[in-house]
Amino acid sequence: MTSEARGSTFRRRIRLLLLAGALGVLSTVSAPAAPAGPTQVDVKLVIATDVSHSIDQEEAQIQREGIADLFLDPEVVKAIQSGPLGAIAVAMLDWAGHREDYLALNWTIVNDKASATALSQRIRALPDHSGQRTSISNAIEKSILLLNSSEGEIVGTRKVIDVSGDGPNNDGVSLQHVHDTTKDNGIIVNGLPIMDVASDDYFPDLDKYYDACVVAGKGSFLVVVKSFKDFGKAMRRKLVLEISSNESQIKQVLRELSPNPLLRKVATGEEKSPQLLIRGGTKMYPGGCDKFGGWLP
Repeated sequence: MTSEARGSTFRRRIRLLLLAGALGVLSTVSAPAAPAGPTQVDVKLVIATDVSHSIDQEEAQIQREGIADLFLDPEVVKAIQSGPLGAIAVAMLDWAGHREDYLALNWTIVNDKASATALSQRIRALPDHSGQRTSISNAIEKSILLLNSSEGEIVGTRKVIDVSGDGPNNDGVSLQHVHDTTKDNGIIVNGLPIMDVASDDYFPDLDKYYDACVVAGKGSFLVVVKSFKDFGKAMRRKLVLEISSNESQIKQVLRELSPNPLLRKVATGEEKSPQLLIRGGTKMYPGGCDKFGGWLP
């Protein structure tokens, strides 16, 4: 073979190698990425906080700080990491009257101390919201929407709504209807009724009202707060019960809340300590859940 022929053959081989390389790169670039599925968590939690007219600025600040502080608690981080997936998703809804609801915090994943600390800092920096009336029914409906509309991004083994407030429903759609349609939809609604006798808006039957009209779903429960200053402590205990898969940790919190955790309300020994009330069957509030108002056609 002449030198010219050898050169021609060499050039053809180089072109073929370059073409093969280019096609390889092209196939790599153009290949679609495998679709990532939704994030899986043990608990998908909406913290729905009352910011109605009956909650003054100091009380609102106590609530916000209490929620921020609980994510700095090592017991809460331990509870989060004790689950099979070791992660929860948290969103926060500030609520007052009908259509007076504010998405204070969109879905945030917490799975370790660092993410919990970062969430605590974000909560402290959240803007204040306020409203006039009290629509628990609207708060629950918006929380359900928040849980269900995000299923494509985050899927929780359990879906939980935490509702805290200091008064009964007096605005919006029928709470009785919302409660009756929520109890079997797979979402747990837990309650944190605030019954501070020093407050101008103290409602003496609020624990019974929340038990009959707010909490819903299998395993739902109340933690009753007897003073605003105990809000953070009650939230911590409640959150551990909701998210922990550590049996000894759950038993410890139950001991803190109740010397007798057998499905009935008991005091913990101090007059203003949080109390535990686990639902023990269907209950009715005298006059119904809508006796204080809150029925929009």
